Amino acid sequence: WACRPAAADTPWHWRGAVRSEVRRGSRGPYLDLSSLFPRGVYAFVTLEGWDTSPEGLLLFLHEREKVCRKVHRVEQVHSGLVVDAAEAPCEADALVCAEPGEAVRVVTADCVPVLLASGDGTRVGAAHAGWKGTLARIAQTAAGRVIRDGNGAAYVGPAVGSCCYGVDADRYGAFRSAFPDVVPEAGERPALDLSAINAFQLRAAGLPPDSVHVEEVCTACSVGLCCSYRRDGHRAGRMAALVGRDG
Repeated sequence: WACRPAAADTPWHWRGAVRSEVRRGSRGPYLDLSSLFPRGVYAFVTLEGWDTSPEGLLLFLHEREKVCRKVHRVEQVHSGLVVDAAEAPCEADALVCAEPGEAVRVVTADCVPVLLASGDGTRVGAAHAGWKGTLARIAQTAAGRVIRDGNGAAYVGPAVGSCCYGVDADRYGAFRSAFPDVVPEAGERPALDLSAINAFQLRAAGLPPDSVHVEEVCTACSVGLCCSYRRDGHRAGRMAALVGRDG
């Protein structure tokens, strides 16, 4: 289940027509996804080296001239729970927000980050989807709180790929039963593509395929760019995926 690590200066390619490249800041690499979302919405993924605390991310946003007075977070517990930003901090794995000048963030190190915005840019959301959250359809639930009438945008960020995420037969069977349209029959070495499953959930929530942007890079393979618990264990850092509205 190994694949070739991406070079640190290699542009990242997306499924479909969208392409993004790694940018470099004072603390390390990051992705600016704002062009994928409606006007007035900004979205970023910080890669290795950044302070992912709300305070650190406020500084990150201010350095990029984004108007933000608060970054909301939750205590992530690998659940299917989605809460309003006003309820945070609390135990949950996704937040939605409709306040200008505020942002929501989740942190990951192999799990799938999902960022959302309504078509008019008045609602945003962020979800942390590990295997438990993915099985609980957290991305679909969060999208249902943000998206209206299929009008909006979603981003499925860097996560461990099927090249590095082998699972046992029981776990694979649970996903095969829950998502038969996207999880094929198990091969000799069953492995899950959690990004594809979360993208499927977003389409099931009503988003058209061209509004769902999926990152193809595997975190475990991307040495020097992405944090990976599977690769580095307890030494692994964390990446922040955040989305907000200019105030």
